[in-house]
Amino acid sequence: MTYDFLINIKKPSYSFADQISQLLYVFAIVAFSFFYYQNHTAGFVYLPVIITIIISWVFSLLKRKKTGKAYFRFGLMIAVIGWLVVPQRNIFMAILYAIAAILEKQVKFTGQIGFSESAISFNSFPKRTIQWAEVSNIVIKDGLITIDKKNNKIYQKEIEGYVTKDVEDEFNEFCRQQIQLNY
Repeated sequence: MTYDFLINIKKPSYSFADQISQLLYVFAIVAFSFFYYQNHTAGFVYLPVIITIIISWVFSLLKRKKTGKAYFRFGLMIAVIGWLVVPQRNIFMAILYAIAAILEKQVKFTGQIGFSESAISFNSFPKRTIQWAEVSNIVIKDGLITIDKKNNKIYQKEIEGYVTKDVEDEFNEFCRQQIQLNY
């Protein structure tokens, strides 16, 4: 879909998602270490999984320190493989780790709101779309976007970056026109 306006929302802290991913790392490392301790002869399976998860963890932490954002899904996928190939195979844990790896990417999407003549789309998980007929007012002012829906729900978020007065006025006029057309 082509948008007339695409607004980037200020990025939230992903610390909760990062903590969950790292907790899953710790659990996998402890579990695989315990299995290795109980069955040294199968060490050729456990040790590479443990070492790869640790290397992935360190790499992710260094990336987060450098760029401010890191993904832990690679280590989670290594744990999925680990849960599938170790002698104590656990399909449930493999599925749990796969879901966590997939959801991490979805949770860390860049927050965007797309405005077209047909609808307003939110780039979020899950993806949402609202129709102009559902909206009573939309305005950008002082670095905030406010969407006031007819059901008395208000969506207000801080915008990433600086919005010039001209763009702000153009956007507000576009929204006013779309609301009037669909009233």
